[in-house]
Amino acid sequence: MTAKSSLINLVKGHALMTSRMSFFLVIILLLLAALLRTYDLANLPLGFSDQEIVNIRLVDNVRQGDIFVFYPGEDGGREGAFHVFIAFVTSFVGEGTIGFRIASVWLSLLSVAIIYTLGNHLFNPIVGVLAAGLVTVNMSSILLARTVSSDATVLFLVSATLLALARSLPVYRRTRVVTSNVVSFAALGTLLGVGFYVHPSSLFIVLGAMAYIAHLLYIRNLMFRQRRSYTGFAILLMLIISMPYLISSINLPQYSAGQRILSQYNDALLRSISDGLLAIIANGDANPLQNLPGRPLVDAFSGLLMIVGVVVCLLRRHRPRFMLLLIMFVLSLPAALIVEDSPNFARMTVILPQLAIFFGMGFYSLIRAPIFADVIFRRMAVAGVLALLIINVLWTWTDLVAEWRGHEAVMPLVSGELGQIAHYLDKVGDETPVVFCNSSWDFNQPEPSLGDSDKTLLLMNRSEFVFHEADCSRSLLLANGGEKQRIVFFDDAAQDDVHPYLQEWLSHGEPVKGNVPRNAIIELETAQLLADRAGAFTTTAPLSYAPEMGALAPIAPPIRFGGNLTLLGYEPDVKREFLPGDSVDVITYWRVEGEFLPDIILKHHILADPVTPIGIRDVMSVNPLMLHERDVFIQVTPVQLRETILPGKYIVSVGAYRESDQIRLPALKDDQPHGDRIFLYDIEVLPLPESNESGG
Repeated sequence: MTAKSSLINLVKGHALMTSRMSFFLVIILLLLAALLRTYDLANLPLGFSDQEIVNIRLVDNVRQGDIFVFYPGEDGGREGAFHVFIAFVTSFVGEGTIGFRIASVWLSLLSVAIIYTLGNHLFNPIVGVLAAGLVTVNMSSILLARTVSSDATVLFLVSATLLALARSLPVYRRTRVVTSNVVSFAALGTLLGVGFYVHPSSLFIVLGAMAYIAHLLYIRNLMFRQRRSYTGFAILLMLIISMPYLISSINLPQYSAGQRILSQYNDALLRSISDGLLAIIANGDANPLQNLPGRPLVDAFSGLLMIVGVVVCLLRRHRPRFMLLLIMFVLSLPAALIVEDSPNFARMTVILPQLAIFFGMGFYSLIRAPIFADVIFRRMAVAGVLALLIINVLWTWTDLVAEWRGHEAVMPLVSGELGQIAHYLDKVGDETPVVFCNSSWDFNQPEPSLGDSDKTLLLMNRSEFVFHEADCSRSLLLANGGEKQRIVFFDDAAQDDVHPYLQEWLSHGEPVKGNVPRNAIIELETAQLLADRAGAFTTTAPLSYAPEMGALAPIAPPIRFGGNLTLLGYEPDVKREFLPGDSVDVITYWRVEGEFLPDIILKHHILADPVTPIGIRDVMSVNPLMLHERDVFIQVTPVQLRETILPGKYIVSVGAYRESDQIRLPALKDDQPHGDRIFLYDIEVLPLPESNESGG
């Protein structure tokens, strides 16, 4: 080979980067992509957005066997394949922020590798490496890799479909017959068919693929005519796979992707398109869940190279490989730009592989200019693109780790404070008992939406986490007899609602130190204080069995009940004079002696005589499903007096029963049943004061 021919090949790019060199570079890019997508994956972001929580709950539905083509929702509905995939992945890797996000990370890394392969297959290693490099450092792609959303699948779906089209259909002007790859056609049909069940953007991906096939038919490409039967096989496979989707779309059109897409066409169509195009290199997406507000999709220099790549494709549109990119780009633009709240970087992922290839083509076209035949200028070009990569890495790292993580708009959108609590509990483990203050727990009537305690458990990366649950406004659970424990308050309002009597107990604790909301977690150790208080009850808080069991003198607590429940005593130093209509706070101490019944309810009665209640409150303020032996709970139960109650003395009694069958638990004496209630103390209801009315 002469020096002149070597120089020509060098200028054309064939010697500027060998395949071995490109493999080495793409491995480095994949390692960099893995670092950017997995760094602090459990806590960046700290929690899940509302839409992610909806997806996670649908994953639970999948595990229970509720698998549907569409899941209805406030946004019109969502396809079900993504939730099936996440359910499959989490069954192996576990749940938590890492388990639910890891599938999106894998898809993103596969997309980087596929985009390199696509650029190399269509053009050359330079284009492939540059395209993979742009996606590697793209912040929108990184954020999507950290979300539990079907949007995270679009990059993989588009890049894989493009590669399947490029490998199965002719993209070069060849006249020789080549062996068709049945696997490539099968992969093409499978991707097109499965895409319907993944994301609404698949409609445009399929449209682009069919348009490219129609284009090959129109130009009567010789190689395509030799592969028509294989192409028909791919289309048939797509139709077979997508048939349930088509039937469901006919039966339930309100949930179909087509209906959701058409509903976004509005009067602001031109503005939506212009804003979306401008966001690529200028304003960016203002949604903090998808972007650091104000940051464009790519830097200005990369955007200029993309424009050069588009121009090159237009100039060479008569060649199938250039036309493939143009058709898939143009027909995917509506899915990227005609969306609500445009620009939307999550939806613009459908054109990101094409933009990345355009970027690589733009740079490749630049270095083919005659000026870059000179070694110095060629090295300057290589140094320039390397500097561009380094600048983008530093830019993305700073925006992701420092700016976006601490952005004031991100924390509330991802339940960041709950994420801090979950992260702290992950680190300290569960050797020390943990009590969740949850005023809305109810094991019979689950809430339609997840509460703070449920979200916190969702954000934890422990497969099994043992905890207690109580309504801390009216109950204080002292786990393991008052030994060291952590009490978790999920917001300031929960702490403000705590009864003053219980606040006195909490004052003996200390807020934990760490990256958690102030006073959200309190460490409390009250074993000695509880022992002293229970000992004092033996002399200050006498009890008595029910009168029908015989006239008995007052006895000292504790008194055992059936169901492994013991009444340790009550607080005697309380208000005992009331007016009609007042609320009487009954403060009792209970201890668990063994395996606890799951549906115990404590009954609190105020009696006019031993059998006539004039105030009733049956309630359990701790979750009995999570109680263990030696757990003690203090319950403050407000019992409302009737407005029509007469002045006089009344007695307070307590007991317990099973909610499932209303059977009362017996009070025990010498381990034998001795009635089903215990009398505590008397209260006095005073007459209402006479109103002072002044005459005229």
